[in-house]
Amino acid sequence: MLKKLAAGIGMSAFVAVVVLAQNAPPAPQRGAGRGAGRGAAPEGTPTEEQWNTPAVQAFVEKAKALAGNDPDLQYDFAFNCTSAGTHIAGGGGARMTVGDGAKLQNSEPRIPFIEVPEQTTMLPPQRFFDNLWRFGSTGVGAWLITSNDGYILFDTLNTGDEARDVIVGGMKKVGLDPAKIRYVVFGHFHLDHTGGGHTIEALVHPKTMFMGRDDWPLYFKSMASTDGQGARLTDRTPMTRGVDAEDGQKLTIGDTTVTLISMPGHTPGSTGMLMPAKYQGKIHNILIVTASAGGNNVRNRESFIGGFEHIWNWGEREKVESVLNAHLNYNTNTLSRQTYVNDHYPPAVNPMLYGVDKTHKYIEITRACSQARLEALGW
Repeated sequence: MLKKLAAGIGMSAFVAVVVLAQNAPPAPQRGAGRGAGRGAAPEGTPTEEQWNTPAVQAFVEKAKALAGNDPDLQYDFAFNCTSAGTHIAGGGGARMTVGDGAKLQNSEPRIPFIEVPEQTTMLPPQRFFDNLWRFGSTGVGAWLITSNDGYILFDTLNTGDEARDVIVGGMKKVGLDPAKIRYVVFGHFHLDHTGGGHTIEALVHPKTMFMGRDDWPLYFKSMASTDGQGARLTDRTPMTRGVDAEDGQKLTIGDTTVTLISMPGHTPGSTGMLMPAKYQGKIHNILIVTASAGGNNVRNRESFIGGFEHIWNWGEREKVESVLNAHLNYNTNTLSRQTYVNDHYPPAVNPMLYGVDKTHKYIEITRACSQARLEALGW
């Protein structure tokens, strides 16, 4: 029943996209490689000659060996270990070819492959764990962490309209009280993550809003800009400057404590999160990362070490069991898996949970693929 996207997300989502996708941000050009489908290769993409040197291929082979015969990890290897970067098509999530994406159909449970549509499409509220929801589109989403005494919101989508209709409106539809949002955390300043900040501040009045120190001034500059992402905003009122997110900072709501983790690189103040996901009576540590946290998307060695290496090391120390991203398909939350988990919630086997050993291999695959890319470019 999930052979087509419409079957997975419902016709109402396509009605919503007609209204909301008009304000979607321009599609970033990430380049076209295996699984990308379309788009020109960006500056800094290695040539096939650079990619096929023995030193580079040693890292690729290391990642391939880690993937072994596991269909999930084979998908992750195919996505990350490619010379070209991935492409967000038409504002939608990163795309995989049917051939690579279909590897998920051999996983356990068997998950029908759903290809990310060309254009941004609004999704209904989706629940992945007892205390974690996603609100947003096939392009970008906002995470909601719930507890017995308040919520934490991670990101606020593209615009005030989306924050009002998709986050606040979506919460009400599934019986969650927006007034219980105590904290808002921003992964980074780009307006597809912060564009709804002022609306959330005005409607919900959260106790504190957090963003990396060096991203706050860049956010205000973007809000004042009349070109780029700022050009599409109808509400140009910025939110009030909040608190600087610090590496290792802990936020507690009720019975849940999350940890903020600095991961500079995509932006100077990029911030991820370690959270205890609850599922079927157990706690599973998971990472929520910001930006395109994949092996084919590092920009330079500094961003790799300061951003990805730091949060990967943190995650492995804390024995995380999943890595999630606001953008679809970049990490373990593919559109196929998200749709399956939400539509069968709670499934007997949650494919969003890799487990400790498999997540360790996943992180090491992305690490090796990143190193391959850095080696190929001589960075």
